[in-house]
Amino acid sequence: MISQQDWQGETLYILENDYLSLSLCPSINNNLIRIWDKKLNREVLRVPDAPHDLMKNPAHFGTPVLMPPNRINGGAFTFDGRPYQFAVNRPNHMHNHGILQNLPWTVKSAGEENGIISITSTFRTADFPEVMAQYPHDTEMEITYELIGSKLNHKFKITNLSNLSAPFGYGLHTWFLLDHSPSEWNLTVPLSGVWELGSDLLPTGNILPLDKFESITHGAPLEGFDLDTVFLKGDHPCVAVLENKQCKITYSSESNLMKHWVLYTKGVADNFICLEPYTWVTNAPNIDLPADVTGVQSVKPGQTLELDILLQIEHK
Repeated sequence: MISQQDWQGETLYILENDYLSLSLCPSINNNLIRIWDKKLNREVLRVPDAPHDLMKNPAHFGTPVLMPPNRINGGAFTFDGRPYQFAVNRPNHMHNHGILQNLPWTVKSAGEENGIISITSTFRTADFPEVMAQYPHDTEMEITYELIGSKLNHKFKITNLSNLSAPFGYGLHTWFLLDHSPSEWNLTVPLSGVWELGSDLLPTGNILPLDKFESITHGAPLEGFDLDTVFLKGDHPCVAVLENKQCKITYSSESNLMKHWVLYTKGVADNFICLEPYTWVTNAPNIDLPADVTGVQSVKPGQTLELDILLQIEHK
């Protein structure tokens, strides 16, 4: 079933079956703000109380869409010999979390067919002068959410309609709840290294051994972890597993564009962990390493890039 609901003046689209109820807010970052687990009667994500909260802090609730993800030093970089200047939106002279921020997407289609409940929304950069001032490429982005049983597929694609190659980085910043019980939640993420960060929390270009984070690769309870950490996936599958005695949440992508994870607990782990799959690493265009390491992608004129991110909940 798919329906619409008024949320203090904003329209939510509700996708619902016997397992999950999803709430999508296209008008604010196309953020999937809520996943309600019907079997366990619990919120899966950190849900904003009101649209004002989401507008003010679009990356702090639900499933923020980041293009590009994380920080860019001074908002400035060079790509294909051309300078770019993104808005400096943080006090530490950084651009953070991309050009989409809290801008509206347009619902293109919604419906149910063969047991798949889906909704597709689009964003055209040329419709927003403030975006084109930072990212002077006419591109169309499209996100389709598909709900199939207790699986949710996030399908993203970007098409470059301009006559110049466009730099591309993408990520999600998904806020999973830990119910104030981090000791009961186990996290497993295959990783190959840790990006060394400077005092400004930007990668220095050095990739360090996992050391104290090695336990996460095999599965470790989250109690005591204080994470705001950038990891290189390497040759491992892009998959994170968060589980307790009641359920197993698998967050994964088969796309070879996904190269990095950011894990963030907002201080010592208590009620949240953000599982953040990224195509490019923080400040990627300013890191003097090959693009196949940093993840910087080029979308050529007329080209379309696609990727999927799957969230699956299994009940024990």
